[in-house]
Amino acid sequence: MPFTAYILKGVRVVLEYGMLLWLLWFVTRLARSMFGEVRQARRTARPAETQRSEAVITVVAAEEPELAGQRFAFAEQITFGRGAENDIVIPENFVSHRHAVIYQQGGQYVVEDLGSRNHTYVNGQPLQGAAYIKTGDVIRIGMAEFQFER
Repeated sequence: MPFTAYILKGVRVVLEYGMLLWLLWFVTRLARSMFGEVRQARRTARPAETQRSEAVITVVAAEEPELAGQRFAFAEQITFGRGAENDIVIPENFVSHRHAVIYQQGGQYVVEDLGSRNHTYVNGQPLQGAAYIKTGDVIRIGMAEFQFER
C-alpha cells in the first residue's frame, strides 16, 4: 500500500507544478499580447508633424497594408526588423529580427545594416556596414521601401 501512496503523491506534485507552469506561460503570453497592442497603438498614434530636430521615414511601398503610407518621425534613432521591439516592424521572412538602424551622428543621419542575411539597400545598392543618408534616399528592407526626409 505505501508504494501506491508514493505514486499518487508524485502524480499530485507533477499536476500541481504542471498547472503552475501552464498558468505562468498563459500570463506571459497574455502580457506580450497586451503590450504588443499598446506598442502598435503608440506607433500609429504618432503625429505627422515633425519638429525641427526630427527626421521622418515614409513607407513608400510595403506588402503589409498596416505599413503602407505610414510616416515615422524620430530624433535620435529608429530601428527596423521583424522583432516586436523594433520601432518599425516588418513582418516578412526576408527581414532579420533586428535588421537595420538609422541614427543621428554629428548632425547627419547614418543607416547601418545590423548583419542581416538579406541585406539593406540604399538607392538600389546593397549597404556594406554603415553609410550617411540624405533627404530623398530610398532604403529597402525586405520588400518594404522607405524614403528618408530631413
